[in-house]
Amino acid sequence: MLVQTTLFGAYGIGAFTYYLYSNYKTDLLNKIGYKNGILIGLGLAALGSALFYPISSFNTYYVYLIPLFIIGLGFTILQISCNPYVTLLGSETTASSRLNLAQGINSLGTTLAPVIGAYFLLADSNETQELGKPFLILAGLFTLAILFIYKQKLPEYKNETKHSKENILKIPQIKFGMIAIFLYVGAEVAIGSKLVAFFTLDSIAGLSADIAGAYVGIYWGGAMIGRLASAFISNNELTLRKRVLYSISSTIFTVLVILSAIYITQGLTINDIYPLLFFIPIQFITLFIFRDSTSKSLSVFALLIVLLLIIAYIFEGHVAMWSIIAIGLFNSIMWSNIFALSISGLGSKTAKASSLLIIMIIGGSIFPLLMGIISDKFSLQIAYLLPIISYIYISFFGLKMSKKTK
Repeated sequence: MLVQTTLFGAYGIGAFTYYLYSNYKTDLLNKIGYKNGILIGLGLAALGSALFYPISSFNTYYVYLIPLFIIGLGFTILQISCNPYVTLLGSETTASSRLNLAQGINSLGTTLAPVIGAYFLLADSNETQELGKPFLILAGLFTLAILFIYKQKLPEYKNETKHSKENILKIPQIKFGMIAIFLYVGAEVAIGSKLVAFFTLDSIAGLSADIAGAYVGIYWGGAMIGRLASAFISNNELTLRKRVLYSISSTIFTVLVILSAIYITQGLTINDIYPLLFFIPIQFITLFIFRDSTSKSLSVFALLIVLLLIIAYIFEGHVAMWSIIAIGLFNSIMWSNIFALSISGLGSKTAKASSLLIIMIIGGSIFPLLMGIISDKFSLQIAYLLPIISYIYISFFGLKMSKKTK
């Protein structure tokens, strides 16, 4: 679990450093622009990935955490830059829709990576894997992304007004949003980190590690389904007919992506994932009912996850397994909705507020350790009750922001 502590600890340290600099010196993104911020973040991620190759010769677990921390710093700058930038690229009323679209495309990576990673890294536990070479490929991909974005003519958002040392922590929506991000990322990472171990339990599914890894991809695929569907359903600039058509099309596309990945790597078919099809309509109906309220959809999804976690504790076997996998569907809108609600209407304070929210990603470094401790002392099934705390608060946050909107 130190992998999660290192990666997400980098978010906390990097974002806190950015906040201090922007509070006492100048808001860097307001000065250099969001595009340059994105390039810097990608550059750090490329550097950290490239360092895996020489460091792999040490063959020591703790040394690997160094380049991982650098990658985390790069991701921190990307988060601080990209999230507010996406919200600024259009109407404030459709900000969460754009974030969901961006997160949906992001989920394509988190869907395919566990499946591909399980195929190459978990299939033979006795074989020593060379981690340096795959990370060199990642470094090359990051470099290509830098070149591609550098050549694009993107809208510039800079704020040339005099720097203010105003304490934006006095703004209630930021404080409540920070707690929500901390608890959400902590819960999401803790749940995702233990999925393989959970699915391999004899009392749950008794899967091998590589097959369990494929089901992790299905869990993240659920997030992709929800994010893409929500991006269209909550976009009030589209007609109702287009919302229905685009959201259904994106869901069919995502399910086909998942099926293709798990069939090619593990030979799994629709018969192995059909329980997921039961939860997708529930997600769709909820999204359409609350399509014009970012805050209410957030609150209801959080309560549904609480219910799924309780079911996973009470029952065993495939009921528990698919209850946990279905959480991916309802986690889908969490990040984008919390983020959009927290920075809504902040204007020139957006980048500074964004850095405060990104600091709270450090929850991803704390919750997995707590979950590991509970798992060691009691059981993994009991440990999966821990995230309930997070989702109860997120439901409260959604209701509170709904009242603020009114």
